[in-house]
Amino acid sequence: MASISRNTSGNWRVQIEHRGEREYKTFKSKSLASRWATQREAELSRGLIANVDDAQRTPLSHVISRYRVKVLPSKQNRSDRYTLDLLDAEFGSTRLISLQSRDIADFRDARLGVGRAPATVVKDLNLLRVLVDYAIQDMGIYLPSNPARNVKNPSVKNSRDRVFMQDEERILFSAFTHPMLPAIATLAIETACRLGELLNMEWKDIDLAKRTVFLPKTKIGESRTIPLSSVAIKTLHKIPRAFEGGRAFGCWARVDSFENVFRRTLVRGRTQYEAECAAAGTKPNPGMLNNLRFHDLRHIATSRLAKRFPNVIELSRITGHKDLKSLSRYYHVSIEDLALRMA
Repeated sequence: MASISRNTSGNWRVQIEHRGEREYKTFKSKSLASRWATQREAELSRGLIANVDDAQRTPLSHVISRYRVKVLPSKQNRSDRYTLDLLDAEFGSTRLISLQSRDIADFRDARLGVGRAPATVVKDLNLLRVLVDYAIQDMGIYLPSNPARNVKNPSVKNSRDRVFMQDEERILFSAFTHPMLPAIATLAIETACRLGELLNMEWKDIDLAKRTVFLPKTKIGESRTIPLSSVAIKTLHKIPRAFEGGRAFGCWARVDSFENVFRRTLVRGRTQYEAECAAAGTKPNPGMLNNLRFHDLRHIATSRLAKRFPNVIELSRITGHKDLKSLSRYYHVSIEDLALRMA
């Protein structure tokens, strides 16, 4: 039999007694409390008895702490540690049994309200879902369901199709002052590799005779071998094998240190471009080197490779895309090109 009462904090507390054992759960509204009580009593009457004591005792912070030790070291995504800090601050003190879809939805809306990108909020929600699943599956804590999986993701419409403007590639390369920047940018354009893949590239995995490079660490967690163009081969021949650990681009320890150098390059390139325009008496294009990211070179590379490899299966073997939906973000063929093929 269930009893519902209001506590001093204004929340509604449900107590269910069954065969001498008691279960407790707290809700923000009486209607939610009544709904859960009805559902739980029906489960008990059908013999669906589970011990929720662990879920009542365990705060999410305990799950997060264990996840940091057991799972996080094997994850490639460095940003997960910061997301865990965020989730710990928001839900860490909440007992697993008290996690509510409504509170998680409020968290989603608050994140969007302060200007966080929808894709970022989706990552936050996905990690929260993973944490609750981890508690259920790996820690053996019973929960009737994962409340985070009942919350809808925000719509993500942030795909980029940034390509080089006229003369932008020349201006970018002319702004490079670090001796390794032209090489890594050229390889990005020739191979469509991600920045992390290029920074982790080791000489032992590069076979100049076979014109291939083996990528043991990729974003999706799977290794792959890709072909190298003649331009890529020439570029690799010029790179000194002087860095510790055997990495071709060992001059940058992490992605963020490289990104800082690249951002300074864009500022320098823009200054040089404006000086050229002033000398020529022309008005600078406000879009030149604006909102350009190193990852855009992957998009540019894939668009160029698509013209040489119209078979999307072959193209995906090079770029590493696992499905056509992902590849379609990068695969661009003009209507004029399609019309010429149909002629």
